[in-house]
Amino acid sequence: FFLAGRSPCLALASSLSPPRSLASSLAAFAAQRLSMHGTALAAAVAPAALVAAVAVGYILGKRGGRQRPRSAPTTQCACGASLHGFSDNARERHYASARHRRNIRLIARCAKIVVAENWGEYRNAIAHCVRETDTVLEVGCGNGVTTSLLSQTAARAVGVDLSAPLIDEARRRFPSLEWHSMDARRAGDLAKLARFDAIFVDLNGSRELETLCPLIDAYEATMRPSVIVVKSNKLKHLVSKCKSVEALIRDGGPRPRGGGGPEPASTATGPACRPRRYRCGS
Repeated sequence: FFLAGRSPCLALASSLSPPRSLASSLAAFAAQRLSMHGTALAAAVAPAALVAAVAVGYILGKRGGRQRPRSAPTTQCACGASLHGFSDNARERHYASARHRRNIRLIARCAKIVVAENWGEYRNAIAHCVRETDTVLEVGCGNGVTTSLLSQTAARAVGVDLSAPLIDEARRRFPSLEWHSMDARRAGDLAKLARFDAIFVDLNGSRELETLCPLIDAYEATMRPSVIVVKSNKLKHLVSKCKSVEALIRDGGPRPRGGGGPEPASTATGPACRPRRYRCGS
């Protein structure tokens, strides 16, 4: 380029369009210099220009290869199993396995579980989980306010609560709706009321999970709804902490052992606010 002069270099730079054309433009420029200036000048310029063309083409090719996005292979089966590291033959064996078929059948029969932390989330779920043709059951209806909101969207809404005084108050406030004083633990008796498409459960937002989770399983197995909406802050907090193996692999693996990472910040102080630590088996 020094022998060829500065102005041809500027002309060459302005004529380049995409960066990919730089190597080919350098080769054409060397050929042009060869025709314009005799053999001696060409012998000095052409080798350097060709070497530069090859080097620039190699560098741009590597950069372009890094920038091209690569589609990651699917590492989670539709049945929920992790396929990370599986070969094609191993994937085919999994698809033909009894585990895969069993999980697919279970998923097809399972109800969607929607977890709400508070009243606002619980009632906002009505617009997203209830259709106009649905028959909906609310377990733990209290004085009937949420059941009345359900009745504004669903074709039929039924309220159930163990407290007879609360059911009487709900009847006084909303006499056109259906109310029953029943035990929430008797899923078979609840199933006799109707064929429910959706079930809303509010058994006190702080109810223990060892009581709540078996009830959800019983409702799903007995009444087979398409969706179950549960108001439980404890269950919501548990779900927010859960992570699938697929997500663990996608995010780069678990945190290093030894408790790496600072303790979460807290505005409160004192022994009662320190995180409790338990030994295995305690």
